[in-house]
Amino acid sequence: MKFRVLGSLFLSSSLILAACGNESDSSDSDTKSEKKEEKKSSSQVVKDLQSNAKDVKSYHTDNEIKVSAKDQESQTVKVGMDVDEKETAKLAMDQAGQKMTIYVQGKKMIAKVDDQWVDLSSQVEDMNIDSSLEQLNYEKYAKTLNSFKNSKAKKVDDGYELTYDIKNKEDFTKLANASGNKDQLKQFESEVDKVSGKAVLKVNKDNEIDSYKLDAKLTKDDETANMETNVTYDKINEVKEIKIPDEAKDAKKIEDLQGGSSSSSSSSSSNQAS
Repeated sequence: MKFRVLGSLFLSSSLILAACGNESDSSDSDTKSEKKEEKKSSSQVVKDLQSNAKDVKSYHTDNEIKVSAKDQESQTVKVGMDVDEKETAKLAMDQAGQKMTIYVQGKKMIAKVDDQWVDLSSQVEDMNIDSSLEQLNYEKYAKTLNSFKNSKAKKVDDGYELTYDIKNKEDFTKLANASGNKDQLKQFESEVDKVSGKAVLKVNKDNEIDSYKLDAKLTKDDETANMETNVTYDKINEVKEIKIPDEAKDAKKIEDLQGGSSSSSSSSSSNQAS
């Protein structure tokens, strides 16, 4: 089973999930009367969260994904992302020690890899960036959390924890539909036979998402792998305007870099031949 491939498969959907920031003001939850507050149902927690989602304009999120399988080296990907009011995103990624900074602004995507600025704008369409940006809108993402309306609700000091039990692949698919990436879900369904585990969504007393944790066991034939996702949100409505650095203006287009590398290798071959 290609669990190594699965690590990459879940990266983008988890990125999208991480991108779906937090919401804001809690006018409803400000009814902090001295009386005992009635315990909310999971359905009400999600409804309040969705109601307030329209107030979130910017946020920061951290996402860590770990996939491990027997006799294979585990894969860990860390992504930190800021999103401003104009839905410009800045991502800081760390995968297997390789660090990358990516700016996405409308149709423009610029990345910094090993001190080299690269213009990836021509790849935006192929990489479904438009779709990803659409899902950066928290209000739209919050509407996809309906799966948690039937979860177990537990009141904690600073809000609620909603636990969604994953007993089979169908349960996981319902949860993963939040990513909106049908192609990835199809690939997932073909790569995995069974899934079990749980997802925990923590919503604070201001009706904002505090964290999302997923712990799942994936099975294909006789092989198994564990996947852990930890996502946290903060700086709600506090992220300032994100600007692409001036030095990125000289970023080389990915096509030029690819062309340069192929021409240099052919020139090197030609020199060796002579």
